[in-house]
Amino acid sequence: MADEVTVRLLSDGRFTLPKSLLVYGKYFGEVYEAALKPMLIISEGKKILVDTGLGELPEKHARFHKIIRKPGEGLEAQLEALGMGPEDIDIVVNTHLHFDHCGKNALFENAEFYVQVSELRYAYAPDRFMKNAYVREFFDVGVKYVPIRGPYRLTKHVLIVPTPGHTPGHQSVVVELPDGRRVVYCGDAATLRECVERRNIPGVLWRSDVALRSIDKLRSIRNAIYVYSHDNEQLELALP
Repeated sequence: MADEVTVRLLSDGRFTLPKSLLVYGKYFGEVYEAALKPMLIISEGKKILVDTGLGELPEKHARFHKIIRKPGEGLEAQLEALGMGPEDIDIVVNTHLHFDHCGKNALFENAEFYVQVSELRYAYAPDRFMKNAYVREFFDVGVKYVPIRGPYRLTKHVLIVPTPGHTPGHQSVVVELPDGRRVVYCGDAATLRECVERRNIPGVLWRSDVALRSIDKLRSIRNAIYVYSHDNEQLELALP
């Protein structure tokens, strides 16, 4: 039915990184096990996946990040537990193309990938200070990208909202539930809960002023249930 929509938070495990990369100006010297949390939406019969987790890192990245996955974690295993495979996914929304959000794009050969034009352009030619965040072999994989500009409605219930700042073409996903609540997948516009609650911008930035405006945009959404992309306190979050 047109009004039916389901949302499920998945796990692709965790990976270690300096916590200061998640919140600007804080947590220097702390190592954090950041959650990898793709989200599955089923709306109007379409299976929509938000972000694809983390693939096998090249050596220059692997020496700085440890990937931790318990049995049953990992995006493929999570989909299999739901009776699905990568071939069943119709649409992928990459919030952006940093390596920990598009690492398994190549698995979803049947899907259309919705990405902001500005993000696609920047991923191929990032500023020097952002180069290490993009791993070209994760996103330049021959899948079908659908370049979009600005807000985009995928279905009656699923809206893509630009939230730049972390990267030029970062986007978040809002799922409008029939009861009026909204599941807001922040991506790295708000890496942790405190980003929304305290207006703390991420530690990795393209533009800090734009990032703060995006946080305020997220904060303005009414009846919101926020999903913070790397908050490991949300691993068991049950969505409506």
